[in-house]
Amino acid sequence: MNGHIDSQLIKSVCNQIDGAFTITFSAKGVCLDTNRLKPGEIFVPIKGQHYDGHHFIETAIENGAIATFWQKEETLPKTVPKDFPVFYVDDSLDAVIQMADQYLFEIDPVTIAITGDYSRFVTKTLLEKVLASSYNIHESKRHSGDRTEIIETILSMPPETDALICDLSSNSKDSLISSSKLLQPSFAIISESDDFSKYGAISSAIEQGMKRSGTIFINGDLSIYDGDWKADVMKYGINEENLFQVHKIEKSDEIVTFQIPGVLFMDFELPVLFSNHLKSVAAVIGMAIHLGIDAEKIYSALKKTSLEELSLDQIGMANESVVLFDHDYVEESDVEYSLGMLKHLHDFKRRVLIVDEGFQANPLDKTLHETFAIHINAPITDVITIGEKAFWVTEALNRSADDKLNSKHFKNHAQAMEIFKELLQSSSLILYRGANRKLLEQMIHELNRR
Repeated sequence: MNGHIDSQLIKSVCNQIDGAFTITFSAKGVCLDTNRLKPGEIFVPIKGQHYDGHHFIETAIENGAIATFWQKEETLPKTVPKDFPVFYVDDSLDAVIQMADQYLFEIDPVTIAITGDYSRFVTKTLLEKVLASSYNIHESKRHSGDRTEIIETILSMPPETDALICDLSSNSKDSLISSSKLLQPSFAIISESDDFSKYGAISSAIEQGMKRSGTIFINGDLSIYDGDWKADVMKYGINEENLFQVHKIEKSDEIVTFQIPGVLFMDFELPVLFSNHLKSVAAVIGMAIHLGIDAEKIYSALKKTSLEELSLDQIGMANESVVLFDHDYVEESDVEYSLGMLKHLHDFKRRVLIVDEGFQANPLDKTLHETFAIHINAPITDVITIGEKAFWVTEALNRSADDKLNSKHFKNHAQAMEIFKELLQSSSLILYRGANRKLLEQMIHELNRR
């Protein structure tokens, strides 16, 4: 499923077009970064204070770019084929923002924005599952939540899309406002855990880009959201005054059940590991009901939820320990998410992070490792680092002087074997980041055979 950017849309934002460009031209989308570019997309070089995307046009062509926007004052390299379509504009970013606005108007989907802390990724994934039973869904694929991602998401949207779902970062108020104004949400969810209410003042700024008739779902248990709202407000949470109240929570070894009073008084069901994310689920249920989804369909979609769908591979083992493996490619937003899940999944006395040989996608980026360390705090109890690159994390933790963290560093895997075995038998939640997953899987297998 891809977007359909046609010749008329491109002509509406261009000063001049060179190369082989016909009335039947169409592209699957746009991309502002050659590392993410897929065949059939248009490359959009952005020029900043310390970066100029125009220098990477050859790489874009090699990666399958079907055409490029080009700021008219920049010299086009002679290596660019004569028949390669080049769209000259005054400013590349302004041009694709204008295109995104027009394309969004033409497709006219229900636009849904989700912002807040790390839990916004959980909320977005669950909402996609629930709405997919009745809507053609298109959603943002990355977790950066910035304006660049929103542009790429809109312009890769298939024409048959019914609902467009994007998560918007709340790390910067200005960025959140600009992203919200670009998306123009009809609906929004502010997804916040109670101990992340520091995001509230920023997250509430999402309202500035919403449509006048918009509806916003907020955590009614947090006083930070008390006050006047221009949008219609729906509250979710544990307290009785919330419209979508999480009620009658019961946990077993494998599942957690709960009710949302007024929603057929039925017991919704999720894997027990999600027992600390029921507020996010309540927001999803509220949004789905508002969009006309049948309660039985909501129940069915939630019951089938797995950690694998949330970009975390789960492996259970002896003494009820759980190991999570997440993806190798690391962005700061991914760090926020995976560590948020390590801190809040279910009830574990020990929550352990293993960083093995550094981040494989960015093995030399010391800054990334130090940024990663900033997010490591309670309720994480243990940090194990292995290898020279991973030691950067340990160094950063040592400078923080957090005496609640049990931090250990090992030069190689042989030295770490005993601590691995101890952790795997300690009823812990363990998040593993590294390239030696098979070693840990083998140890798990051996322990389970005993």
